[in-house]
Amino acid sequence: MRRGYADTAVGQVHYVEAGEGPPLILLHQTASSSVMWLRAIPYFAERYHTIAMDTPGFGMSDRPAEQPTEGIPYYSQAVIGLLDHFGYEQANIVGFHTGASIAVDVAAHSPERVKSLVIAPILAVDDQEERDDWLSRDDLKSGWVPDGKGEFLANDILDYVAHFATENDGETYLRELIAKLQAGPNYWWTYVAVVQYDHYAAYPKLQCPVLVLNVEEEVLYSYTVKAHAAIPHSEYVEIPGPEPNIRGWVAVVPEFPKEFSDAVMSFVDRIGGE
Repeated sequence: MRRGYADTAVGQVHYVEAGEGPPLILLHQTASSSVMWLRAIPYFAERYHTIAMDTPGFGMSDRPAEQPTEGIPYYSQAVIGLLDHFGYEQANIVGFHTGASIAVDVAAHSPERVKSLVIAPILAVDDQEERDDWLSRDDLKSGWVPDGKGEFLANDILDYVAHFATENDGETYLRELIAKLQAGPNYWWTYVAVVQYDHYAAYPKLQCPVLVLNVEEEVLYSYTVKAHAAIPHSEYVEIPGPEPNIRGWVAVVPEFPKEFSDAVMSFVDRIGGE
């Protein structure tokens, strides 16, 4: 794997790349970074030039100085800049959770840049009352605040990262812990951006082939089913995931990287892999 930086309209964006072939862009969830894809990249890289980007504000990418008023479209600019950096007119894009929302926005508003789109589990709210409920949640809009005693580690960060932990995978737990520390106390800005984003206005604008990839027992399972129904030309695939952890979360990419990548590539090979 190789690392590098792309200059974009929203600052420098860090990425990890591997392989050769048609471009495949991987967009991560909050509050992770490109590290969430490290176990899957070798599978993708067998047939694709695989590029896992750190969303602005995460990993080693530049951070916005203040909460972006544009919401999701702000982060989409980084993807366009990444494509420009490599000289790619088009790419296949895979988005997971927050990354899925960013991928939808790129495909909806820059359709000429997206050859195929894979929406892995996605949170898309189409009811204003539900949106208001989400935005009123303290845990959605509260970041962590460093203190001299390190109590924030136990009170917030370790508790949050437990969502990604499993009994047999301490490596994932440690990786996600470091990623959240890197993201800093404003990681929640992307959560708000996702909830505020009008996915259902964007869905009809999608022109490229779309795969909606769902995971059994995933926390966003029902929202992902609704996304497929709202995108008439989309294909739908559901794969089994690992057992939910104590918080009910399914860490499918780090634990089942081959199963996840196989599901993605069976679609992209057919649609966007030539």
